[in-house]
Amino acid sequence: MLSATDIAAAIQRGETTAREQLQIAFDRVDRLNPSLNAVIWQDRAHAMAEAVKCDTETKEGQSRGPLHGIPITVKESFDLAGSPTTWGIPALKDNIRPKDSDAVKRYRAAGGIVYGKTNVPLKLVEWQSFNEIYGSTSNPWDVTRTSGGSSGGSGVAIATGMSALEVGSDIGSSIRNPAHYNGVFGLKPTWNVVSKRGHTMEGWYGDIDIAVAGPLARTATDLSLAFDVLAGPSQFDASVWSIADNSDPRTNLADFKVALMLGDDASPVDHAYLDALSDFADKLETAGATVIRNRLPEIDSEAHFMVYLKLLGAALSLGMSDEDAHAAVAPYADAPDDVKRIGGTRMSGTQISHRAWLDLDNQRRVARLAFDAFFEDADVILAPVASSAAFPKDEVGTRPFRRFPVNNVDQLENTQLFWSGYSGVVGLPSVVGPMAQIAGLPVGYQAICGHGRDKTCLAFARAVERDIVAYTPPPCAV
Repeated sequence: MLSATDIAAAIQRGETTAREQLQIAFDRVDRLNPSLNAVIWQDRAHAMAEAVKCDTETKEGQSRGPLHGIPITVKESFDLAGSPTTWGIPALKDNIRPKDSDAVKRYRAAGGIVYGKTNVPLKLVEWQSFNEIYGSTSNPWDVTRTSGGSSGGSGVAIATGMSALEVGSDIGSSIRNPAHYNGVFGLKPTWNVVSKRGHTMEGWYGDIDIAVAGPLARTATDLSLAFDVLAGPSQFDASVWSIADNSDPRTNLADFKVALMLGDDASPVDHAYLDALSDFADKLETAGATVIRNRLPEIDSEAHFMVYLKLLGAALSLGMSDEDAHAAVAPYADAPDDVKRIGGTRMSGTQISHRAWLDLDNQRRVARLAFDAFFEDADVILAPVASSAAFPKDEVGTRPFRRFPVNNVDQLENTQLFWSGYSGVVGLPSVVGPMAQIAGLPVGYQAICGHGRDKTCLAFARAVERDIVAYTPPPCAV
């Protein structure tokens, strides 16, 4: 299975064509998608016409850019001209969008052929991908398990070769957990480095707090390529916006200082997964990296989690009426204490005043200062992505009340949002890459870097890929 980088190079050398590569993607969809349901909308005719144009340009010595001729899918929630953008909401089933989102525009401008869209959960608020319009997406390593969410279809399409590149969004690990569960790479960029225009409900133009857009790929090199294409402002910021030159030329793991975060009391993690993360840190050390085992940013992790949950609730209150917000909070009045701690705290954010939001934002900035100070003498925080490998599908009831076993103890699924918010609430970049397998399921590492240090995340992932572990296809895709 070729990487996006290899496909583009082979097209330019005349060893393959855009049409051949697109047909390979179609053939994989035809073979694998019926049992996985990752790709939920396609326009094959338009995509093939674009591939023909690409091939004509190739023969004439022209190239549209670094993605010339590469077959691409995008998360359903990104506007793609002529396709529905529903966020899994039945009332929006016929919401055909007239224009491309900025992310789609950038992929296309670089030569990518965007032929389809991939599945999401209702309103993008699950670590599973299912909805009434498109149905349920399954994990390619075990179809009884979650594909992740909300970019679950994205992760599966990449893992199985139905697509060479993807773009997802992430406010609560929606890029990171699908990468982890499906054994691929995903980057949650620094907040606001990639435009999210065309990834909001119709009529809304503001940047949603914490939320980012970013790539998923099969290789760290592809992830870097996609980030370079996607990075850039929306129309609202372009007149004054520029990105700092935070390039990172390092290629050797011996040049990295890595702080190891083996779990946290705020969110228990499966012992086998922590053992794999510890073994991975040992391999980093053997490869020459400096591994810091006794120091992390000086924050109260439980308080930090609560700030994230409240700000997450506030961010997701977009479009809610007062009645909607009251209805969202009501189920937690008599809920168990652990449900109140996670779901109740999150939903309380839908009702906070602007004055209260400003106080939470200030607490977040205090935490950001602690992270900034920490990264003065470290390059990476190595942390879990989630509580475990992909958990069994559970599509009954509402997410805040669902549980699954972690170390033989039932734990709320939402507890693992801690691993989303630890870096997400302060806007830091983090990359997820494949690390190991546990009982036949992939697990990944999460490498968190300092603010604006997306290229350090990517340099670290490339060095790991070269020297320790790379993408392995799921058995069904071989």
